[in-house]
Amino acid sequence: MTAANAPAPDENGWVAFRTALEKSVGVPLSQYKEAQMKRRLASLMTRHAIADWQAFAIAIRTNTALLSTVQDTLTINVSEFYRQADRFEELATKTLPALIAQRKTLRIWSAGCSIGCEPYTLSMILNEIDPAGAHKIIATDVDMPILARAREGAGYLPAEVRAVPPHMLKRYFTADRDTYRVSDKLKRRVEFRRHDLLKDPYPKEIDLILCRNVVIYFTEDAKRHIYAGFASSLLAGGILFVGGSEMLMRSNELGLRANGASMYQKAA
Repeated sequence: MTAANAPAPDENGWVAFRTALEKSVGVPLSQYKEAQMKRRLASLMTRHAIADWQAFAIAIRTNTALLSTVQDTLTINVSEFYRQADRFEELATKTLPALIAQRKTLRIWSAGCSIGCEPYTLSMILNEIDPAGAHKIIATDVDMPILARAREGAGYLPAEVRAVPPHMLKRYFTADRDTYRVSDKLKRRVEFRRHDLLKDPYPKEIDLILCRNVVIYFTEDAKRHIYAGFASSLLAGGILFVGGSEMLMRSNELGLRANGASMYQKAA
């Protein structure tokens, strides 16, 4: 199949496909940007010579490798430890020490935590910079099977731990055949919960929120709801840490101001 004969628009087929995908991944997609999803998936259909959305729906029910590729294409539950390592370096050397100096004990929320790479990365960093601290990490996602895997803290592929500094990989992970398992020490700081960013009440009195490469895929109305919720969750002086390609427009209306790359701070 070439670009010239790529899948033609078919709204009924698209709705059927989206329903099948939602059922397969356990994530509601109605608040994702539809044009962006269609564009990415149509390219995938072309590469796999899939004729239309209906055929695509059948394919993802029977082909787990293709479903995984679809998830990767949409960055649904795609994660790795120390994703964008330079940003986590800033978090470890500047942001977290500054917050700890003010608060002593932190409450941190990893929103859209997927398979647990982000909250366990935070747990590692906190153990390195303040091992005696009683800091708490709340890690949430809407996808229950993914949360179950995150709680287990196992089955991480080499590609998912590739950015972990070697000495920390040795200290906090156990090799398990061809995968890795995090230590119980990391697990003890993290509480996993199911949470829907569009429906559920937000945690309160949070010092640091991480929500990276999640909100970018939602509609503008959904974004406004989510960012307002985050602003309400943060304590004065708290930090919102977003993805490298994300930007809060008119953040001052939420009481947030830019505080370095990918960081926004709530007004004191």
